[in-house]
Amino acid sequence: MNEIPWFVQAGGPVLTLLLAIPLTGMALAWLVRSARQAYLLGLAGSGLELALAGWIAGHFRHGTANLQFVEHIPLTPFLSYHLGVDGISLLFVLLTALLTLLVILYGEIVHERPAGLYIASVFAFEATLMGLFLSIDVLEFWIVSVLELIPASFILTRWGLASSRRLAALRYLQHAGLGLGLTLVAVLLLGWRQAASTGDWSFALTDLLAHPLHKDQQALIFVLLLLGLAPRLALFPFHAWLPAVAQHGPLATLCVFLVGLKVGIYALFRFVLPLAPHASDAWKEFVVTLAILGIFYGALLALMQINLRRLLAYAAVSHAGMLTVGVFCLNREGLQGSLILTVNFGMAAAGLLFATGVLFRATRTALLPRLGGLFDAFPLLGLTFLLAALSTMAMPGTPGFDAAHLMLEGAIATHPWAVAVAVASGSVASAAFLLWAFQRAFLARRRDRALHPTKIRLNAAEFVLAGTVCAVLLVVGFYTQPWLELVDGSLTHLAGKLDRR
Repeated sequence: MNEIPWFVQAGGPVLTLLLAIPLTGMALAWLVRSARQAYLLGLAGSGLELALAGWIAGHFRHGTANLQFVEHIPLTPFLSYHLGVDGISLLFVLLTALLTLLVILYGEIVHERPAGLYIASVFAFEATLMGLFLSIDVLEFWIVSVLELIPASFILTRWGLASSRRLAALRYLQHAGLGLGLTLVAVLLLGWRQAASTGDWSFALTDLLAHPLHKDQQALIFVLLLLGLAPRLALFPFHAWLPAVAQHGPLATLCVFLVGLKVGIYALFRFVLPLAPHASDAWKEFVVTLAILGIFYGALLALMQINLRRLLAYAAVSHAGMLTVGVFCLNREGLQGSLILTVNFGMAAAGLLFATGVLFRATRTALLPRLGGLFDAFPLLGLTFLLAALSTMAMPGTPGFDAAHLMLEGAIATHPWAVAVAVASGSVASAAFLLWAFQRAFLARRRDRALHPTKIRLNAAEFVLAGTVCAVLLVVGFYTQPWLELVDGSLTHLAGKLDRR
């Protein structure tokens, strides 16, 4: 239990560059007047960020749990600038860089204006997300989480639906603020306990793991962290902000980041399980019970929706339950399945939200009874929606297939058979509400004769966006092994700590 990873210095401030590129792009976007120049700047900056993330992945050492490319600069006696990546965080870094590029491309397709402000806001959001996935100091992680609220609330109030965007922003800030408050209490308790043990206040994950909590001290920390992260997990019953944001917010801009990137799931892997392994085991039945309730609650509410935007929000609640079950299998197979499925849901959610966002801009409605017969007008978007839906159902040829099987193996090994049945049933429920939505939006006869969808211009950009989402889903689906190898060292080490709890 006292064993912690060795940390590898790879040389050069590579991770700082991952933060500097979007921050520089944000500053430059404020100065650009032309919409075309703003989007060219956005595509160039996000493309450079994705290339750098790919370079890091290419130079990453597989088969080890070591954090790599570590950068550590003490700032105060208790706070430091401490960055690093392992196989787990690298997956989220790559996904963040790719989704940022697609979000900027989406803004060009639907003509988000003012373009410079839109690009600057997206870059600001990307910078905070990169900071979350690179931070290996719990106080630093909390501070960046607070900073994330600034671009998130600004995007929501600036580009949400005019009639109710302020209400949606308030709902989001209330839940996020409560979660951050509980997380801060847990962080301060960790630092206080570290000071009591060593005489020095420290929030660095390396120091906290070097002096692990006694099992009797872990329960309170675990509960506070879990409740603090539950809103970002969209875990039932802490999900109420998501339907409001999905219905009234800028669907494919804000929700792609908030839903697709699953910061809450990442925080479970990075902080909660390593710091509180005994409490994770003691509370796993309770958490899994909430997760299973969320699977069926989200699926049932999704089936009851006539608004496509709200349907996708409840689909995310159902999927969050499935991911949480995988995490709290607390074994290698469950952790692998949950992590790969998180990335799969991230790309699939992007495809579903992009398609829905473009359709909403063309038809000015998200009500399923008013839609129908849109496949002829938007065949590429229809295929993207269908492939993304199939990916969430764990169909063969998509990343969800191998991930769901790994998760089921982990669930069978740890929990009663009913848990595995519930997870499998969640995939069946996904097929029910997503295929039903596809049929009503794209294939059914249109009931509203007054609805005349206009074709979105810039077909080339639409093709690139839809083609990228489909290609990533198919490539990762048919070649899952390289991604499993990327995370194997980190997850094997984490599973070993949980086995020795």
